[in-house]
Amino acid sequence: MAPAQTLTYLAQEKTLESSFVREEDERPKVAYNNFSNEIPIISLDGIDDAGGRRAEICNKIVEACENWGIFQVVDHGVDSKLISEMTRFAKGFFDLPPEEKLRFDMSGGKKGGFIVSSHLQGEAVKDWRELVTYFSYPTRQRDYSRWPDKPEGWKEVTEQYSEKLMNLACKLLEVLSEPRG
Repeated sequence: MAPAQTLTYLAQEKTLESSFVREEDERPKVAYNNFSNEIPIISLDGIDDAGGRRAEICNKIVEACENWGIFQVVDHGVDSKLISEMTRFAKGFFDLPPEEKLRFDMSGGKKGGFIVSSHLQGEAVKDWRELVTYFSYPTRQRDYSRWPDKPEGWKEVTEQYSEKLMNLACKLLEVLSEPRG
């Protein structure tokens, strides 16, 4: 039987599978570790204060969306310890042996789990990545059988993290839906 086809396995091969190789003109033109220092960074401190900074923050978000299509938020209220814990759990999952990750294989139309690479619609070349995906909302449709059970505690931390991010997303959508004068 062939070994599990995870990136850990594929990285040990002497040659890269052609399904991962993009044509020269389709390859990124900027190094993977070159980042822009110009992407807007917006502090959400005071966003709940209707008489205070809310209008200013709203205007910055709208301007960033119109001019950049992206922005980074800081002072968002998601506890840094929770972010670190979720990051630690994610790293822990991807450090698991291939057979552990593949217990949650998404192939065959399963909703949620682990997948090696993926194609965006219409693309023929695979991205060199491993993903774990699970559906947190609506909560009544959570399928915990598709959520990793390792590292120990994944479910509890992921539930907390998902709740905080949903609250943040709703707050940002609320801001974006406010009428502009």
